[in-house]
Amino acid sequence: MTAAASSESKHRLTVAIVLVVAAILTFIAIFSFWVNRQAMNTDNWTETSGQLLDDEEIQAQLSTFLVAQLYANVDVQAELERALPPEASALAGPAAGGLRQLAQQVAERALTTAAVQSIWAEANTVAHENFLKVINDEGDLVSTGEGEVTLQLGDVVSQVGEQVGVPSDLLAKLPEDAGELKVLDSQQLSTSQKVAKAVRKLPIVLTALLLLLYGGAIYLARGRRREAVRATGFGFIVAGVLALLLRSLAGDNITDSLAATASVEPAVEHAWEIGTSLLVTVAVSAIAFGVLVVIGAWLAGKTAPATALRREASPYFRENQAAMYGVAAAIWLALIAWAPIEAFRKPFGILLFAVLFAIGTEVLRRQALSEFPNQPRRPLGSDLQPVWSRRERAPVAASGESSSQLGDLERLTALRREGALTDEEFEAQKKGILSDRK
Repeated sequence: MTAAASSESKHRLTVAIVLVVAAILTFIAIFSFWVNRQAMNTDNWTETSGQLLDDEEIQAQLSTFLVAQLYANVDVQAELERALPPEASALAGPAAGGLRQLAQQVAERALTTAAVQSIWAEANTVAHENFLKVINDEGDLVSTGEGEVTLQLGDVVSQVGEQVGVPSDLLAKLPEDAGELKVLDSQQLSTSQKVAKAVRKLPIVLTALLLLLYGGAIYLARGRRREAVRATGFGFIVAGVLALLLRSLAGDNITDSLAATASVEPAVEHAWEIGTSLLVTVAVSAIAFGVLVVIGAWLAGKTAPATALRREASPYFRENQAAMYGVAAAIWLALIAWAPIEAFRKPFGILLFAVLFAIGTEVLRRQALSEFPNQPRRPLGSDLQPVWSRRERAPVAASGESSSQLGDLERLTALRREGALTDEEFEAQKKGILSDRK
């Protein structure tokens, strides 16, 4: 191997390593964006908690918890015994059991009412705000006493008690910890604080690193920049797919570890799916962005359809640049309206995509003009038509029995000129023609 070849090999290896590192960081960035948007954003958390409350499986488990809390703090059987005549006091036990079954149904209906949903939203909003502030024992609906974060649902228990028919004087005596739901213990809180500090600025740092790494790899890949752009797209696609796979695997493990009984498994599964829905959004956005990048790389490639498209567009690029940029702007606006990528809904994402789209359009314009500087304007589709009939016209080597070798070569040359054959396919067909005539 010559020194030049060795240097070129090392150069390609360096570019490949940079692209692999960038793909790994893309995978990490997906989770950092999710954690910041889900765990560090109160509005997003409140919206997610509302989705949790709307789920029927979660409603069933939460209503069971609320009824258990009500019966644990109100002696329903004793109250019934006092209310019933002495000769009917023996019925208090069965009546209390029947009332508990009714309370379960009442609780499930109560969770769908606007009053209870408002209490639930307020509880989660205050809980999350205090969690972010990490202020011990601040707020009426959440506390971090003794190193524990708890969500106070006492008002929801009272609402259920009112609808069941528990006297208001008894409900007023409910202890403060009635309906207390522990969210984090002291060890988990400490871990969460450390994670929060680590990931709070991570998306910004990773975004800057990814721009540098992918941009650097494309810059360094002299002579193979289109391949580097394509690899960038595949890096985003692979990172997004792996994030979705990891979410699925983690969901199975979390369900197995948290679901004490089979009856609880559906609620845990639904809670995980809802709680990680933003992760799906971020991962799918990464995949969609990767697909757009791969399509852009394909448009600049050497395939017959891509070459025909550039030939078709070259006279318009040359004669009416404003109109072509207007078409590009229309495509950009359509993508923004469709928003296959979540970042397209954010001002920074829209601006960044506009810059990248403009750069890509200009690069494609210059490439088309360089390849076809004097291409005349012809009816739309005339350069693409040979590509669609390629299967019928490409295997010209098989028609040697009815035409001369020279005629076959002339037709083959015409096909390459029209874009129906790439250079590699042309050479392969030409060798076939010449070898058949020997």
